[in-house]
Amino acid sequence: MECAPEDWIQVSKNGVDVLTRKFRFNDFTEAMTFAFRVGEAADEADHHPQIIVNFGWVQVDWWSHDAQGVTARDILLAQTTSQLYLH
Repeated sequence: MECAPEDWIQVSKNGVDVLTRKFRFNDFTEAMTFAFRVGEAADEADHHPQIIVNFGWVQVDWWSHDAQGVTARDILLAQTTSQLYLH
């Protein structure tokens, strides 16, 4: 399997490998805006992560249900998510 993108970690959740990263923000509005942008990218790709929004941070988890783990598609979408954070 390919390596996780920079700043992402691969963890096991309920026996399934998942790419996860927590993104920091100044407030809840910034966090929600980012989560919405990730959701738009996910819809475009027809592949959806788990997104947890809290005050000042958003956690995004990518994995493929059908593969029961991380695929090249998840790695690409994690990279896309990181790019959205930088812009």
